[in-house]
Amino acid sequence: MRLPSFNDFSPFIVGDVRKPLDIISKHEGDFEAIAKRWAEEFFKGKDNKRARTNVAATLKNIGLFDRNAACLTAEGRHILEANSATEAAGLFVRHIIEQRNGMRVIDALTSLQQRGERVTKDSLKKELKSLGVDGLSSGTTDHTTLANWMVTAGILSPKPSYAPNDGALKDLIGISGGERSELLALPLVQQIFLNILRRLVEAEADRSVPSKLVTDECLRDFPAHFDDDQLSAKVTRPLVEAGWITLTGRSGSSSGGKAGNVTATAKLLDIPLAQIVPDFDAVVPADLRRKINTPRAEAQRLLKSSDKHEKGLGLELLTLRMLIDLNLQPRSFRLRTKETAYAELDLTAEGSNLLFSRWNWQCKCISSRVALGDVAKEVGLAIYSRSHVVAIVTTSDFSSEALNYARQITATTHLQFLFIKGTVIDAYLSGGPAVLLDHITRNAAEVMMAKRQQPINPE
Repeated sequence: MRLPSFNDFSPFIVGDVRKPLDIISKHEGDFEAIAKRWAEEFFKGKDNKRARTNVAATLKNIGLFDRNAACLTAEGRHILEANSATEAAGLFVRHIIEQRNGMRVIDALTSLQQRGERVTKDSLKKELKSLGVDGLSSGTTDHTTLANWMVTAGILSPKPSYAPNDGALKDLIGISGGERSELLALPLVQQIFLNILRRLVEAEADRSVPSKLVTDECLRDFPAHFDDDQLSAKVTRPLVEAGWITLTGRSGSSSGGKAGNVTATAKLLDIPLAQIVPDFDAVVPADLRRKINTPRAEAQRLLKSSDKHEKGLGLELLTLRMLIDLNLQPRSFRLRTKETAYAELDLTAEGSNLLFSRWNWQCKCISSRVALGDVAKEVGLAIYSRSHVVAIVTTSDFSSEALNYARQITATTHLQFLFIKGTVIDAYLSGGPAVLLDHITRNAAEVMMAKRQQPINPE
């Protein structure tokens, strides 16, 4: 875990972060011209390593500059389009917080403030190392340079205190230093429980899910951390007392941690989903994010609508709900429904449950059965993208030829398939995530049996 390098790229050198980006934009494709203008603007005309190498390397490392093409990345253009230097600095810092471990600086400064310790270059570096940040050499100023950019963005007070401005930080990234500090101070089992709950309730209009759904995932994915008999005493009851959750539908003091429903309070909901699923906001289109908490009954109605636009929206919402319930991170939308006459959706998602996995999803809102050719196309895409799972969701059913073909591919290659047909969709939208998880568990057992015939010894 490293911070970006800021060689010759501090607010004291470049001032407005838009200036070096504007130079790239005006001389796109011509690095010699870009380097010369950087030298003139920031280094008194000296066309040396500081302008030619350091600035370019910093912007490339942070993800704002494509050195090979000598042009801005999409994020670089976004920052350049800011209306003021302060807004641009805020976008710059937010990108580093979200993509380059920048939040560790806020965590370190918050800890030092809470302990009443003086913030210096060395004390901040020591605190960052205790948080797992690597690569901070004895003479580095990367951490203090980033802190100075945060001052420019208005989320820290000027040195020497570098005190976090919780209000500005909340406005910028959706979570303040104090909120994050309180969350990180919880026992690990409680943090895990809240992370899983926050993800699951994102797609629920009433922000409530069965307690068993959350605790089952805790026990399945983190068995070494959770004691089934102590869920209530060590996890749910303390979280209720701290104001993170409420519990309903429990009968008697003997009810375990799995009983009833668990609801996320405003305190937990104020934490952005991006803090739980980091790539969600960056990948999921804004128009779709705004509709993610559409009730299941409404999503079901949209899927059955005669209006193709509504049907396409229902298909997109269905897919995102499934990804959230399965703890998969969307990585890219290859095709959205509007690009396929509102009948299909293609995307790639990734998961890190026990081991990394990449999933290719195809969703079809059609009346005919999914054919062998549709499955074969997905196999080709999966091989090209080095995916592990081909998931096909349809409001109809699968042809016998498609099912047989998938069985052959499962038995002879590394690939595995998850087929979800219309009747499963209806049951899922009516009964909730547990229905989907049961279906996937049965599917996993069938895949394991099919792959038992594959050789596992060289001879």
